Amino acid sequence: MVEHAFLNEIAREVGDSFYLFDEAAFRRNYLGLRGRLRRHWPGTDVAYALKANYMPAIVACVADMQGQVEVVSRFEYDVARRILPAERIIYNGPIKRDADLRLALESGSQVNLDSFAELEALARLVAQVPRVRVGLRLNFPSSQLTSRFGFDVENGELERALALLDVLPGVEVVALHCHATCRALGVEDPVRRVRRLCEVARRLLPDHPIETINIGGGLLGEMPASLRSQFSFPVPSLDDYADAIGEAFVHHRPSAVTRLVVEPGVSMVANTMRLAARVMEVRQRRDGWQALLDTSINAVNPTRSSVAPLLQVVTPRSDQEGPRHSFKLVGHTCMEHDVICEEFMANLQPGDFVLAESRGAYSLNYTPPFIVPACGVVDLQGRVLKRADGEETILASYQQPIEALQAFPPVDNKDTADHEHSLHLCG
Repeated sequence: MVEHAFLNEIAREVGDSFYLFDEAAFRRNYLGLRGRLRRHWPGTDVAYALKANYMPAIVACVADMQGQVEVVSRFEYDVARRILPAERIIYNGPIKRDADLRLALESGSQVNLDSFAELEALARLVAQVPRVRVGLRLNFPSSQLTSRFGFDVENGELERALALLDVLPGVEVVALHCHATCRALGVEDPVRRVRRLCEVARRLLPDHPIETINIGGGLLGEMPASLRSQFSFPVPSLDDYADAIGEAFVHHRPSAVTRLVVEPGVSMVANTMRLAARVMEVRQRRDGWQALLDTSINAVNPTRSSVAPLLQVVTPRSDQEGPRHSFKLVGHTCMEHDVICEEFMANLQPGDFVLAESRGAYSLNYTPPFIVPACGVVDLQGRVLKRADGEETILASYQQPIEALQAFPPVDNKDTADHEHSLHLCG
């Protein structure tokens, strides 16, 4: 249990709301899944999906464990390249411009093409890159989810894509990828992808050197029972996923040397971060008690998940037997809908902290810079991993410096309105 004095000390350094990152938990998740998968098939790699949380400290953990990451944009690719060698980066995503493709291919990253527009871009590059080894993202429309990504296996798109690639000199298709997920199916969801990708690979192998089957992610991770109980279906453990995937791959693998790649995001990082927010005020409203927290729904639940976060109170008071009330927990924005929890039974006082558990996935990097930008991150030893965003970091990308705006001389009345209007038009 984290102590109030520890949280209070951190707050003096980074502000009254912040994330606590548990590096050991991330390492357990990653090594546990990879190790369990490799019991079934030694030629298995786990590529952490950077979109879940691209914090550099997490990428550094992956690098230290000799792992891989999966990225879906040039931004994420550049973040990963600051720490990882290119050959340990898998580049997916719907938009890869010519410069992105060229950089990734020349650097040695695995690129999985997503569209015919990317095939056209590749055709413009082949003369500049002597050997091109690519993968293809596939979708299977008869599955539970019809994906908007990749090449349709059932309507002829895959055959058209292969025909276009076959006439490009020096191009080899070495990987097949699929990431259309339906978590309600449990372990059967990734098993279906294993089976279908392996079936396509066996069909293509005589003409294309398929070396890797990449089944994407979509795995749920370890979570407290109070979170697990909110799902409408049984939530598998990471071991359950690993055993089902590994056994299916051993049974369906297209060759004795085919590699397996799994791309988990949420299951690796969700339980590695908690969000701490100070109670700024408590007061009684006509409809009950209300506690104002120095955070917002945009930070606690930016994806508006129907799964309510697990909350707990950290207080400096030794006596917790005082009066308890049902509090509505509200956030620090000026929006009426900024309600973090409608009913939270507790004895809250200003200065207490409320901890929201399992906030590591799609939280920090999903929080918009709206009214109050994203908060900082510290580890369990109190070391600052990220400072809170502020006006300097948020305004750094704006081209017109503040000094230039301050240089305009003051004007009155109609001239002022006209001048402000021109600024809006120029901005």
